[in-house]
Amino acid sequence: MHIHFLGTSSGVPSQTRNTSSTAISFDKTKSWVMVDCGEATQHQLQKSPLSFFYLDVICISHVHGDHCYGLPGLFSSMAMNGKKSAVHLIAPKEVISWLHATFHMSDTKLNFDLITHDISEMAGSSDFNFCDIEVIPLKHRVSSFGFKVSEKLIPKKLKIEKLTKDGIKSGPHYNKLQKGEDVEFGSELLLSKDYTFQSWQTRRVIVCGDNEKPTLVANWCYDIDVLVHESTFTHSDLHKVGFHTGHSDAKRVAEFAQLHQIPTLILTHFSVRYHGEHGLECLRLEANHCYCGNLILAEDFFIFSIEKIKLHLEK
Repeated sequence: MHIHFLGTSSGVPSQTRNTSSTAISFDKTKSWVMVDCGEATQHQLQKSPLSFFYLDVICISHVHGDHCYGLPGLFSSMAMNGKKSAVHLIAPKEVISWLHATFHMSDTKLNFDLITHDISEMAGSSDFNFCDIEVIPLKHRVSSFGFKVSEKLIPKKLKIEKLTKDGIKSGPHYNKLQKGEDVEFGSELLLSKDYTFQSWQTRRVIVCGDNEKPTLVANWCYDIDVLVHESTFTHSDLHKVGFHTGHSDAKRVAEFAQLHQIPTLILTHFSVRYHGEHGLECLRLEANHCYCGNLILAEDFFIFSIEKIKLHLEK
């Protein structure tokens, strides 16, 4: 499972950072997920290992342009380059309406199905064939959300000892059980979940939109491997801005990650005031003072791979 940073700036782009976009790809499928799509994200994709032919789900955290202005161009290029498979768009209804108006005004025709989901009406987990996505309400100047992405398609291993103990000899049914299928064996129905276990522990990441209250993520972070959270300012600079930004600072995000023992914290969405050589050091120092885990300050095109924790004991 891999986290790709396509844009790590807040508000506007700079010479070294584009506006917000983060992607999540997986080991056992070419399908991938995009969270936010700032202006020129399609240009960033051309410099990455990702292909929009396999972009299956796009999540937009809120209506601000640095998180969604790249959508019309991206969809248009996907259509002109011959994408056929459907795309799910989880977004505020205002973004969905704006997109349809833009397509109409520009006479843009999509040759793939765009399946839209109003984010305000989503509850619980959305089950896609390669991942699960949970929507997390956050706090910003407008309605904003985060997304908890959990991988699926994890290969299964057989519980050989249990199969032997239950008198179930080897045969084609072993292969079916390992693929997750329930099978008939004599007069019995063998349930795959009873005779298999995952090859590795499910990997999970939370990617947040703009959010001034990291504590809102608390109920979702107990089993995650990585938290990706905006850190637009340092704590002192946030209070110097002079108006309500609706953003977080490195200190508060780091304190939250330390309190909840999150293994890896990746900060992103940095104000342009910190761009350039050594510009992020003040943010890094502030976060390191509060957090003892694996701290990363993302750069455009940085890829973080979540290691597999293999499961060896039969369960």
